[in-house]
Amino acid sequence: MTKLNTDALTKILRTNPRVGSTDLCARLSGISRATLTRALKGLGATVISGGGSRRTRYALRRPLRGNAAPIPLYRIDEHGQGHDLGLLSFIYPEGSCLTNQDSFPWPLDKDMSDGWFDGLPYPIVDMRPQGFLGRNFARNHAPDLGVPDNPDNWSDDDVVHILSLMGYDQPGDLILGEAAYRRFLDLIRKGDARFLSDAQAEENYPRLADIAMTQGEAGSSAGGEFPKFTASRLLNYRKVDVIVKFSGADNSPAVRRWADLLICEHLASAVMANALQVSAAESTLYQYADRTFLEVVRFDRHGDFGRSPVCTIGSLNAALVGGNATWPKTAQAFRDKGWLSDEDVTRVTLIWWFGRLIANTDMHEGNLAFHPGLKLAPAYDMLPMMYAPFSGGEVPVKPYSPALPLPAEAILWKQSASAAIQFWEACSEDRRISPDFRRICENNSRILADFHSQLR
Repeated sequence: MTKLNTDALTKILRTNPRVGSTDLCARLSGISRATLTRALKGLGATVISGGGSRRTRYALRRPLRGNAAPIPLYRIDEHGQGHDLGLLSFIYPEGSCLTNQDSFPWPLDKDMSDGWFDGLPYPIVDMRPQGFLGRNFARNHAPDLGVPDNPDNWSDDDVVHILSLMGYDQPGDLILGEAAYRRFLDLIRKGDARFLSDAQAEENYPRLADIAMTQGEAGSSAGGEFPKFTASRLLNYRKVDVIVKFSGADNSPAVRRWADLLICEHLASAVMANALQVSAAESTLYQYADRTFLEVVRFDRHGDFGRSPVCTIGSLNAALVGGNATWPKTAQAFRDKGWLSDEDVTRVTLIWWFGRLIANTDMHEGNLAFHPGLKLAPAYDMLPMMYAPFSGGEVPVKPYSPALPLPAEAILWKQSASAAIQFWEACSEDRRISPDFRRICENNSRILADFHSQLR
């Protein structure tokens, strides 16, 4: 093949990802497959292939910051042992390819099964730094990493660059890049020293809160807007990893309200587990140094260093279904594809109604997660966010108007409404909550109970 034809092949691969040999031969004036094979071999490692037999397609490898070498992707099992999962490469003009993938546990369409992804493999999307910790991380490390100081402006290239260097403690079981994996090995070297006792938590949590507010935390990317940090704990002789949300340390109305909402989140988890019979994240409340701390056990961490895979409904939906639907409708779409059980669709619907009925106005697609299977992960981040203070510190006064069901939704609505009534009653009786907010909760309980009694 002449150099001109090689240039033509490169141009086609640069502008058309995932091209099959039949298409390439046709685009190159009907050359033979043997000629094409020689040309592809001549391009060497710059060409990447995916798919087997008749599904083999080719793409041109795109460098990440001048480096075209594939990036290793690792997984950590429940015993803390690392495994090679695959090699990730960017391709022209966009997208990625995951080659040598071993035991990928998530649902895949045909292209993904061959290793091709329109963007990043979707479990990696949930690993990107985000929320409160993501912004703190960006503010402190963006200049050194050469990325924008707002994580919302990070491209896929930026995300992979960051994760491959520092993403050793992201949600789920994956670690991307050798440098990040070596940071995980540094974590192992710390051994039991990283697990705080109750006395050490009381001593360290106020300090960690101050650090989180001023410096950020490099390793973790737990999402959400509540101020938070991560820690490792000894709880009832168990080694667990936790996310710790916290309030401010003064007694202003806004800080008092945030403390109220942390207590509400703790109570909501207990009500979901007891009244709805759905798994919910385990949590504990503490009062240290005038701050309220909500300690939530991570369900993707086990023992010393073990991890398990987890993926949000948002990433699954964007990659496999598409559209902007409610949690129940997205869950039904998963069921229709044979991925999710009827029982979990019911659980998702109950959680969704419960959230709406406790005035949770922040039920975004990052606040519901699944384990491979698909199996619903424990519920988390469930609290009455309608009552969160405004950014200027003003505490809102908003009327409670519970969402009502269509006839076909009435049975599950009533179950969730019964649980929500229990939630509002528990909040109205909890002396850790401020008197003003307890009165709001008591009033909401009466309003919802009236609607519940009217629906037959």
